[in-house]
Amino acid sequence: MRRIRFLIAVWMCIGVPLSFAAGYDTSLTDETRSGEDVGKARIKRGVHWYRKPSRATDLAQEKLAYEYYQHNRLRKAANAYQAMVYAWPDSQRAASAQLALAKVQQKRGKYEAAFEEYQYLVDNYPGQFAYPEVLGLQFQIASYIMHARVGKLLFIPGFSSPERAIPLFEQIIRNAPSWEKAPEAQFNIGRIHEMNEEEEEAIAAYEVLQNRYPSSEWARQAAFRESCALYRLSDQRRNDENALNAARAALSAFIRAYPSSPDVSTAETYLRTLNTRLATLVYERARYYDELARKPEAALQAYEDFVRRFPHSELAEKARVRIEQLSRRKP
Repeated sequence: MRRIRFLIAVWMCIGVPLSFAAGYDTSLTDETRSGEDVGKARIKRGVHWYRKPSRATDLAQEKLAYEYYQHNRLRKAANAYQAMVYAWPDSQRAASAQLALAKVQQKRGKYEAAFEEYQYLVDNYPGQFAYPEVLGLQFQIASYIMHARVGKLLFIPGFSSPERAIPLFEQIIRNAPSWEKAPEAQFNIGRIHEMNEEEEEAIAAYEVLQNRYPSSEWARQAAFRESCALYRLSDQRRNDENALNAARAALSAFIRAYPSSPDVSTAETYLRTLNTRLATLVYERARYYDELARKPEAALQAYEDFVRRFPHSELAEKARVRIEQLSRRKP
């Protein structure tokens, strides 16, 4: 801490310009970049370290960046394009340079940095580029990050970190909520939550998709995935009848809404499993009143409720026998 204070004091004593302390290169001359340009760059780019262009004009700087790119010197190309956009943010060539910067970063494998550069293009140069193309490139990056494995080393396969893609897909939806791939982006958010075993978050994401894009093909898949997430959630909460009934309702609704779906057979299997589980839960409640709590009247009512709700259950005959026995005891 003392060392930091000392450096600050020295800095102030030698009169370092404030603009440099804020992260800008002040070595540009007025001929290269006017004070007005500096102000515009700060507004558009925020506080970042400024890269000085190597050429005196935007056209020459763009040509230099492209030469680096042609010779596969991608890092230098990225730096050159970045310097051009910083120095001449309102140039007619700024949008094309920004797009080129994003593509170079993507080619370098700097996917999240590339996504940010595409987003900067979207935010600051509307109408000056092919919007569907940029959305497609952002979607491509988000999809790659969703499935990529990080931390690879020699024979170590690395690990997946799909949650890094969630804010990217969310940004794509904000950029173009009516875009043809927006429903798929929302679906991928739900799938990522599923991959991370975050069932409640997945359910919420799938519900958003179905409400926002009800006629999309992805709505059908979202309905099925939501019912699967509810099924798993009910499995985690074995004694929670509400969770079990929520899963049953979702599966039943999916089967009714999409009877020709290839996922119907799986949904029917899950539904049968849940019906059996619910029947067992209701029967065990009656048996608790009967054998443990020793409350014959409550047990009789519970057994009757069980038979009414599950007349074809394997346990129904046992319940009927017990109903007859308990009924005889009534005064």
